[in-house]
Amino acid sequence: MGKILTQEEIDALLSTVSVATEREEEITSSQAAQLYDFKHPERISKEQIRTLRTIHDGFGRMFATYLSTNLRTLVDVNLLSIDQVTFSEYSLSLSVPNALYLLKMEALDGKVLLEISPQFLLFVVDRLLGGIGDTDIEAREISQIELNVVLRIIQMAVHQLNEVWKQIQPLNAMLDGFESDPQFVQIARSSDIIAIVFFDIRVRGATFTMNLAFPYFTLEPILNRLSAQSMLALTARKPESVETDAVQQRVKASKLPLQVVLAQTSLSMRDFINLQVDDLIELDRRTGEPLEIVVGGKLKFFGAPGKLGRHKAVKVLRPITTQEEIIYEH
Repeated sequence: MGKILTQEEIDALLSTVSVATEREEEITSSQAAQLYDFKHPERISKEQIRTLRTIHDGFGRMFATYLSTNLRTLVDVNLLSIDQVTFSEYSLSLSVPNALYLLKMEALDGKVLLEISPQFLLFVVDRLLGGIGDTDIEAREISQIELNVVLRIIQMAVHQLNEVWKQIQPLNAMLDGFESDPQFVQIARSSDIIAIVFFDIRVRGATFTMNLAFPYFTLEPILNRLSAQSMLALTARKPESVETDAVQQRVKASKLPLQVVLAQTSLSMRDFINLQVDDLIELDRRTGEPLEIVVGGKLKFFGAPGKLGRHKAVKVLRPITTQEEIIYEH
């Protein structure tokens, strides 16, 4: 027959149970429950996302500078967000037709997908071929000739992507193909998680999309490098002298329109209609007065007319002063 517990032993057991229950309640109340979406697991931590944001912020700035220089108009490339979704969800969100560039990396397994708005590429084609650059363009499939025109722009984007990743992990990415229909693109299994870097491209009041899609299994071997130390190294990085020299050379090689204003006047419509041969028009400048030299649409110098060999020329006499600049602008 088993031992019968005394009243003191029973009280001791009950007190132990109550203390344990109180501890469980304290632990439960101190640790707030957090929702976890099993359908969309977050494989990449917030710290690693911040490092990815720093990397691609730099890419956006570099690409915007290159586009502004080559398209001769102001272009902004802004990083919007970095999300983690399944590849099937991302594929279903892609429009048709689209412009999808596959990037193969020597240093990592898998492929990266560069999605860029076909309307923006058509705008680029128009600007590169000397057009005014209409931003109100209907989406359509890009022709092979148009693809060849924008190829240099896309190759520079890939080059700049390699440059910003050098501090973390050299990608050695290169173009591996192009597709206009998303159903023919498969960089991961439908259930695999991919990290999408969302950009927008703003030019002349219009906004276009550009995204980079990285499969998780591609980033997994280097996730430990996407740390706070890596982010500090990126933010503290100073431009190399080679990069600075390249920017200076590009700026120096930029062409600006230069005009010399000999004289100006204004006529009424009646006088203009009645103009005849041998009529004299009075101008607003005497022959000995300096001429206005306009650079890029702004008055910058004063000069004197003359000849250089067989060519007409103008001699720069002096730059415009700050006071004169204020007067002429108004």
